[in-house]
Amino acid sequence: MRGFIIIFISLSIAGCQITDKNKDREITSAMLENPTTIEFEDPEYDFGEISLGSSVEFSFKFKNTGESPLIIQSVKAACGCTVLKDWPKEAILPGESAAIPVVFTAKYPGSQKKYVSIIANTRPSITKVYLIGKAIGPE
Repeated sequence: MRGFIIIFISLSIAGCQITDKNKDREITSAMLENPTTIEFEDPEYDFGEISLGSSVEFSFKFKNTGESPLIIQSVKAACGCTVLKDWPKEAILPGESAAIPVVFTAKYPGSQKKYVSIIANTRPSITKVYLIGKAIGPE
């Protein structure tokens, strides 16, 4: 039992240290009271037709169109066929632009419509951008 308590305390302390590293990206109550806005240059990218197993890369360019710093808490792909190359970890000031690069790999034939969710201090807090097209290959 004593060993369990020591492990629990150690994990709790480690968890606090990990959280502190992301403190600059935390969404605070002040940010939620005054959310900003995000505007994507192309919220939907049509990659056309690609061969099954092929990949396409695209960067979703956006601008902070609000009056508060934009903090992206996380970016998540809807499926394993879409990989996030990177996304801005620092605050994007009002009027500034940045991009979220993604790579889509066609794993199944047919029409494709995949999304990426951006969670930030915006209203609504989740914004989705889309990759659409068709994968051509044996069915």
